[in-house]
Amino acid sequence: MKARCWLWILLTGQMFVGLEGYGQCTSVIADYQQLRKSTNLEPAQAINYAIRLQTRWRSCRQPIDSMFIGLLFLTGDLFLAHDNNKASVQQYQLASKIAASDKAFDELLIQSNYLLGTAYLRDNRNELAKAAFSVAVKGTTIRGVKKWGVLSELNLAYLSYLQGDYQQALVYADAGKEWALNLHNDALLAKLLCEKVNALYELGQYEEAANIAYEMIRLATTAHEVNIGSYYLLLGDIESARGNITPAVKAYQTAAVYYKSTKNLARQAFVLTNLGFLYYSEGNYSRAVLYNQQALALQKNAFSRARLFDNLAACWWKMGQFDKALITYQQGLITMPIDFKALATSQNPTPQTIRLVSQKEYLLTLIQDKADTWLDYAKATGGNRQRLQYALDTYTVADQMIDYMRWEHTGQQSKLFWRNKTRGMYERVIETCFRLGDADQAFRFMEKSRAVMLADKLNELGARQKLSRQQIEQEQQLQQAVSSQQSKLADIKPSDSTAYNSTRMALLSKQDSLSRFLKNLEATNPAYYQYKYNNKTATLADLQRYLKKQPGSLVTYFVGDSALYVLGVTGDAAMLRKQPVAGYKQTLNQFAQLLASPEAMSKTTDVARFRMLSNNLYRQLLAPLSLPEGRVVVSPDGFFVPFDALSRSAIQFDFAVNHYAFSYVYSASLLLKNGSMHARTPGYGRESFLGVAPVEFAPMLKQVMLPNSDATLNTIADRFDSPTLLTHKAATRRNFLTEATTARIIHLFTHATADSTDQEPTLYFADSTLQLSDFSDNALPNAQLVVLAACKTGIGANQRGEGVFSLARGFAALGVPSVLTTLWSVQNDATYKLTDLFYKYIDEGLSKDIALQRAKQDWLKNAEGANQLPNFWAGLIVVGDAEPLPRINIVLWGSVLLALLIAASLIIWHERPKRRAIRPVSLPQPV
Repeated sequence: MKARCWLWILLTGQMFVGLEGYGQCTSVIADYQQLRKSTNLEPAQAINYAIRLQTRWRSCRQPIDSMFIGLLFLTGDLFLAHDNNKASVQQYQLASKIAASDKAFDELLIQSNYLLGTAYLRDNRNELAKAAFSVAVKGTTIRGVKKWGVLSELNLAYLSYLQGDYQQALVYADAGKEWALNLHNDALLAKLLCEKVNALYELGQYEEAANIAYEMIRLATTAHEVNIGSYYLLLGDIESARGNITPAVKAYQTAAVYYKSTKNLARQAFVLTNLGFLYYSEGNYSRAVLYNQQALALQKNAFSRARLFDNLAACWWKMGQFDKALITYQQGLITMPIDFKALATSQNPTPQTIRLVSQKEYLLTLIQDKADTWLDYAKATGGNRQRLQYALDTYTVADQMIDYMRWEHTGQQSKLFWRNKTRGMYERVIETCFRLGDADQAFRFMEKSRAVMLADKLNELGARQKLSRQQIEQEQQLQQAVSSQQSKLADIKPSDSTAYNSTRMALLSKQDSLSRFLKNLEATNPAYYQYKYNNKTATLADLQRYLKKQPGSLVTYFVGDSALYVLGVTGDAAMLRKQPVAGYKQTLNQFAQLLASPEAMSKTTDVARFRMLSNNLYRQLLAPLSLPEGRVVVSPDGFFVPFDALSRSAIQFDFAVNHYAFSYVYSASLLLKNGSMHARTPGYGRESFLGVAPVEFAPMLKQVMLPNSDATLNTIADRFDSPTLLTHKAATRRNFLTEATTARIIHLFTHATADSTDQEPTLYFADSTLQLSDFSDNALPNAQLVVLAACKTGIGANQRGEGVFSLARGFAALGVPSVLTTLWSVQNDATYKLTDLFYKYIDEGLSKDIALQRAKQDWLKNAEGANQLPNFWAGLIVVGDAEPLPRINIVLWGSVLLALLIAASLIIWHERPKRRAIRPVSLPQPV
């Protein structure tokens, strides 16, 4: 286990602005000065004296100046030292209020917010602490207060680390580093570097972390830091992660020397724990067992002991001693402060118990490793079904843990880190389902393995508009109370039954308060609850009911490290298949390279090779499922595979597009939500259409012209009443953002950039560019369909465990239910023709997937030579809801119109003596 650098700092000897107000009550000031210097008073005596001194100060009308603020600081420090965090907060809050009343106290205002942050931090009120530190940071432009800024940045880095937002921790650490350099304070600089190294370590950036760690140790040594052992322990972790065994052992040994000199048994146990993990990683399990057992003899912390039991169990697991491993895992679970006592290895903590854990990473590791052991035990005993079921049950608990944890990590990069970290677990649980022949559970875990962040984003997008400010604040307060109580419970030993039980009951009470609040939201504001808190994954039965109505089929697959799992679902059946993954990855890579460029298939031999590759993929992804011809929804793992271009024959092209109408979804759960959560009620007239075609671009953008795109756009627009067209110089970024807010259908003939790096995908307009982060959350409230007729809008960085972050996905995250997008650099004339044909069939009322299928079939019927190659026509795909665009119900609007006419006639008849003749109003004709 990697040790943390506990670096938040409480200062008790504060520095204040010069003395003021000697005119009256000089004895009060003298007593205050004496209190500051006093070292022989008991804490309770000092607190009482300080409180009485404040009363005297006010009663004799001593000026409420910087010295009085200093007295409040001192009183708050005394309360903090006496573990009365609530009282210390009140003192610092009062100091902050007084300091805010006069510009002369600006420096003290910054200091008071820093102190307030430390008090909140001590009380585990992390969000309030973060807010206070942020105020202190913003005010540190004043000369002489850089120290408070450095300390606040340090604490903000630490808080971000706790929240799992490692990227933000780096930002704060770097900002504090600049100030520490200006202050020439090596001790503070070392602490900030420690926070940065911790974040880099968690992000897996070991090389950079190592370089900074050595500098951190040099500075700490120069500053004679007392906790330098923690720095060497952290260095050992980094070198171990890099595979540098000798430097890692040397660093751990140096850390041990420091800890022995200070008789710090807990830290000595950390060193032994990490040495054990080092030898475990090297496959030296017997030596790893020895170090872990030595650490267990010294370690008293419940979480750390649980981790040691997990490490020991993992050694037995790898040595094939499965029963011994499972018993040891159970010891680890019992050790954790979660009130779990079951000795039977088949038993696991309940979801209610899991909610009690403040440091869920410890429990997650235990549960995952236990599940892996059950799976390997089953495989080693001829696929024992009972042990496979125990594995599945345990993986289910781990999955519940991941659900709880993902709400606790706020930063996108940190969420992606956790999605990637848990990826391997989903492969093993899907393997377990395959061995059990359980397609229902395999489908569930395939769903849980993808696009969860996108689902959360859509949930937040809807939920944010459903609450009042008062409700938002109340929810935050209740969640903070639960978090604070979890931390308090973690600090109490279960052996102290009275304190443990009372704290546990308090936690359950706070959780019940939060649950009652959420249930009340469900009753009074069901839309909010549905959007944000109901993260239920669609079941196989839900999907099959949907497919029966369409009708159609679904293909979903999981690309693991050891196997490819493919699941085909129809309204009546589900087929789970396992395929070799190495051949699949190699075939897909070559297939994609040939598709990406027409020049790549300029030779007959290349075309033949492509036909063979496409047939291989067909035999891996489609043929084993024996799906009926018709509509097929594809839920891919990672990059989109153009199923249209798969050939049913290796001898001659027999493209799948001739037999299936494909559409794509980021997950089946999002597909099923689209119908109820994204349906817009159509208004009068035909759907509003926004078309954009810059044709030519500003020289600085360095983009080639798109000739004839405006003419094609005009042809498409003729199918709509009152379309809005932005072409040539009118196709600006600003005009697009203005017009897009009201459009139901948005069509973009332009350029786009996207690649496999972390660079954000970009759209080009006549004058400038647009990235999806430029959109506000409610930028496209009416959009039903966005057509991205630009290059590579469907590709981007493939975030393992979450999916491809492309322009198409970005529009989906803005709440757009359907996107027509491209997978590679499409050819202009083919794109113009295909999109025009697509709208032709959409206008006939066909679903989007069938409309695109018909457009491609028409292209193939008329194309000659190279134009028949998939490079030209297969790159356009439909992502999201593939149903027909909603049309106005003519019967419904006719009834409404008739009712209005009758009502108007009655009114006219009733008031005929009083009214003039009214000119008839022509209502727009319904579509």
